[in-house]
Amino acid sequence: MTIIKIKIYVPELRSTMQLFDRVEVQRSVLGSPLYSDALSITKITAAAAALLGRIVQPYTGLSGTQLKLKLNQGTEITIPFTTSDPISIQTVIDAVNRAVPGLVASYDGSGCLSLVTVQKGTKASVEITDGTANTPLGFATGENASGEDEHIQLMRGVATYSYEDRFGLATNYYRTRYINSLSGNFSDWSDWIPGISGSGVQSANLILGTIKLAGIDGAALVGAKVTVVNVYSPIIQDGYFIAGRSKTVSTDGVGQAQVTLIRGSTIDVIVEGTTVIRRITVPSEGDSFDLLDASLQTDDAFGIQVPDLPAAPRSS
Repeated sequence: MTIIKIKIYVPELRSTMQLFDRVEVQRSVLGSPLYSDALSITKITAAAAALLGRIVQPYTGLSGTQLKLKLNQGTEITIPFTTSDPISIQTVIDAVNRAVPGLVASYDGSGCLSLVTVQKGTKASVEITDGTANTPLGFATGENASGEDEHIQLMRGVATYSYEDRFGLATNYYRTRYINSLSGNFSDWSDWIPGISGSGVQSANLILGTIKLAGIDGAALVGAKVTVVNVYSPIIQDGYFIAGRSKTVSTDGVGQAQVTLIRGSTIDVIVEGTTVIRRITVPSEGDSFDLLDASLQTDDAFGIQVPDLPAAPRSS
């Protein structure tokens, strides 16, 4: 697991804050419209990580086995069980609580073993590794859970927010929606976006580019593709060669799209389906910027080619 970072841009902050006060975040590996594996990783208050066994006590086949687990992505901890079968759940609880400070083992009320971290948020996690006690206790090798962070609080005058999933994968996708913590009302979900691993270019050298598109009738242009093309300036940032040729994003249900870019870089912005091609310099200051900001161009404001044709001689 690694730290995955996402940036959240609130384009209409004032009107949004009239209806909502927080942002909810979901994580997915698939990132598909079906969102079958979507998991909310924020809630009203931060929560601990929890795993529940699937075998009811007393446990048979547990004697002579070992439960192996990792707490908060730390080193593996081994808990041996030497008592003769059948072993009561209280014996297991006592063994786990002695061996793993920061993890609370308890009886869940149905006779199964519950493991809950003391720490809260996505930095809290519990993972079952390849111990021989997994089957008797009802766990699976590789089974894991992370905690949940508190919803992101919207603040007046702040349109861009950074969020870190501390139990993420490089293959994860994320989406967000606004919620009202008092009424329970919520907005539609945003589109899925890939997160940024903390192992790449530092977040301090990244900025969020945004764009809003409408049709000729004024309606939001949904699903329009915007491509940013690397012109290899700079070539290297934070020791990384910026080799990615291009990145394409699509506008969401309100005609908006966003893309994370390297501060100070030069890029071409292409709005597919139009003749617009812009070469701009990405700002070095601020948290976000408009990809169509006319002050950023390095050539013609919108890159539309105008032929330089000589005028025909006038005759009378």
